[in-house]
Amino acid sequence: MKYQEGYLGTRAEFGEFIKKAVPELFSGKLTVEGKPVNLPSDADLDYKVKYDEDEQGGSVTIKVAWEKENFEIDLDD
Repeated sequence: MKYQEGYLGTRAEFGEFIKKAVPELFSGKLTVEGKPVNLPSDADLDYKVKYDEDEQGGSVTIKVAWEKENFEIDLDD
């Protein structure tokens, strides 16, 4: 499932949003559409920063991804 929230504001408002969102992310209090965001402590995180700019505008994206481990149980033992 994908969850997303969008905001529009000034540079100062965005700064305040980031100052609040990052600590909430690491303390397990960040939610998106009411869904808690939980960074795993037992998996490698793949994180990237992307910057695009052209004559029409620009964007900065910070992305974090991880994979869940799949466990196999041998029932033949």
